[in-house]
Amino acid sequence: MKTLTKGNLEDYIVGATILSCGGGGTAEVGRAIVKDAFEKGFEFKLADIDELPDEAFLCILGRVGGGVPKEVLDRAAPYFEKLKGRKDETLRGLQTASKKLADFIGKEFHSYIATETGPVNGILAMYMAASEGKPCVDGDCCGRAKPEIAISLTNVAGMPITPLAIVTPFGETLILESAVDDHRAEDLSRHAAIASGGWVYVARCPAKVEAYKKGMVPGQVTKCIEVGEAIRIAREKGEDLAAAFMAKTNAEKLFEGTVSSHNIEGRGGFNWGEWQIEGSGEFQGHSFRVWFKNEHLISWLDGEPCAVCPDLICTVDVNTGEGPSNFVKSGEHNGKNIAVFRLKAHEAWRTKKGLELFGPAHFGYNIEYK
Repeated sequence: MKTLTKGNLEDYIVGATILSCGGGGTAEVGRAIVKDAFEKGFEFKLADIDELPDEAFLCILGRVGGGVPKEVLDRAAPYFEKLKGRKDETLRGLQTASKKLADFIGKEFHSYIATETGPVNGILAMYMAASEGKPCVDGDCCGRAKPEIAISLTNVAGMPITPLAIVTPFGETLILESAVDDHRAEDLSRHAAIASGGWVYVARCPAKVEAYKKGMVPGQVTKCIEVGEAIRIAREKGEDLAAAFMAKTNAEKLFEGTVSSHNIEGRGGFNWGEWQIEGSGEFQGHSFRVWFKNEHLISWLDGEPCAVCPDLICTVDVNTGEGPSNFVKSGEHNGKNIAVFRLKAHEAWRTKKGLELFGPAHFGYNIEYK
């Protein structure tokens, strides 16, 4: 078990901005959570899954949500107004969700595991564990970020998603005792997020450690820290930041160029949109397009399908070394110099069930995964 420093968590956030494929929240929010944790004196002890007792219980803990239209935000605005001046809303939301689920199943959680890689959703489970003096799990249940809670390695492993606890930003609570399948659980949770201005806290998939060993990517926290560290060192030395990422991960470089447009539409609790990148250097005269639903999922090089989910489509700002987020306003990344990489998805995603859940066809694209 290793105690993480504030620097380790900053490295995690930088690495996670890239390996989350544009999703998982923003680095700014993640940094604010880490700052709050250290001001409160929380200690982050990172444990390998094999260091935890097999019979102990874990649950997935994080936020669910994304973009919503202005009229939805307007309806929620009076409720958000009442939250002004209240402190620790994030911690209270996590605490309430985990306690409601623990009380419902009659078991105390030994720790919490992240739903995905991300500068926010990857941090929240560790933040909650640290607040209770519990070990943080070195891993998450995806190995990247994904747009729907049904897209989870726990689903691939056949682990029940329910019972499930939902807590709105305003403190309202719901328990979903059962669902027809993980997709129904996703729909019900997402609609709660839409009704709450775009997001809710969710604690789900209560199960023993031995079950989670088949439904997660171990070592993912450490991997993000190592990626962030490599970029930080390259930045300090004035070296090529995108090259540092490629060297650390053996990622395949697909493209490099300037963002001509980055369009986002908040709808249905997701951020939908596309990147258009015009090539530079060795890619001069070529173009690259990425379609996202919160996260980068499908890409095309000169109009021909290129990298697709579940593989990781990673974008790196060559000037900062961080991964630009899709949780921003349209056009915010226009003009930035971006390198695009592909990393192979975790092996469980490349199984028949994994591809049914997270392949291009799930998002309506008739493209073969290779």
